Amino acid sequence: MTAGTMLNIAKVSATYAGTIMGAGFASGQELTQFFVIYGSMGLVGLAVTGCLFSWLGIQILEIGYKIKATSFHQLLYYVCGKRIALLLDGIITFFLFGVLTIMLAGAGTLCQDTFKLPYALGLLIMALSLIITTLYGLKGITTANIIITPLLTITIIAIGLYSLIHHQFSLSMIDLPPHTIDLPAPHWLLASLLYLSYNLVMSATVLAPLGACITQRSVRILGSIAGGLILLLLAGLVALVVMIHYPQSLDMEIPMLYIASLQHTLHHTSYIFMFVAAMYTTGLACLYGCVTKFTATTGLSTRSSLLILIALSLVFSHVGFADLIAIIFPLFGYATLWFTCRLLYLSFFPK
Repeated sequence: MTAGTMLNIAKVSATYAGTIMGAGFASGQELTQFFVIYGSMGLVGLAVTGCLFSWLGIQILEIGYKIKATSFHQLLYYVCGKRIALLLDGIITFFLFGVLTIMLAGAGTLCQDTFKLPYALGLLIMALSLIITTLYGLKGITTANIIITPLLTITIIAIGLYSLIHHQFSLSMIDLPPHTIDLPAPHWLLASLLYLSYNLVMSATVLAPLGACITQRSVRILGSIAGGLILLLLAGLVALVVMIHYPQSLDMEIPMLYIASLQHTLHHTSYIFMFVAAMYTTGLACLYGCVTKFTATTGLSTRSSLLILIALSLVFSHVGFADLIAIIFPLFGYATLWFTCRLLYLSFFPK
């Protein structure tokens, strides 16, 4: 395997993992709501989700290459058919806009609570960063992910291992009963599939056109497998650490930042910057997906679409970070469950 091939595999895996490892993931809030609150069975759901990320990521890249996709909308119509895809297309665009708003809200919350600076300042800095990078297109997004994803991975591993060693981790620490209120789904497996579904759609905004650009099938397959394994490793570590700090961690809007603050100052500072980076990478994928759809629908230029979408996101970002995750993510998981089922079906019975 040549150095160029390995670099391309790294780009695919970093882009895949980086798109999903956004503010909700890195904060621990998203993983808490979909896995930790189901107790020890939530970890089983996490393992199932990690495997499906690798498998279905391959399908997205393969279909993207097959149909020479330039946007995720083409993938959506191929997988779901015209009628259902038309409905899902609007729902997905709305969700991507919602997640973009969550990323901006996360930046504002962090700026206000951690740096004691105005909420609006955090919003504006993140908005400008997203606009500038998105103007460079897919190349700008993959470059950002190849830099940020490894750094975020190292930071999560460092804080996670420190916590496990410090608390002398044992299996009894994760033997927790499931919550009975505020559950996103009545069963841990359904919650896992909801988490998988909306994240697959979010990653498809970048993976579908990326797959069309990758001629080597081995790169598409190994890149997706590596991306899925990275997600499983880091999500498992975050979930374990949040469980160790139960029940205090469940009351925190950003559980991992709270846990990092209990450790060395270096860990806390590092996690602040990596949390910002995680919001940035997911915000990029969402903004890119929204812009391609908005531009195709309205005929406006990319720059005009960018400014309109960012302006609207800034207006809605004042709802709050954790509240937005609790409202938008489960609803969208249900809405996109059909996409996941169809993708799984096509992986065994291709067209």
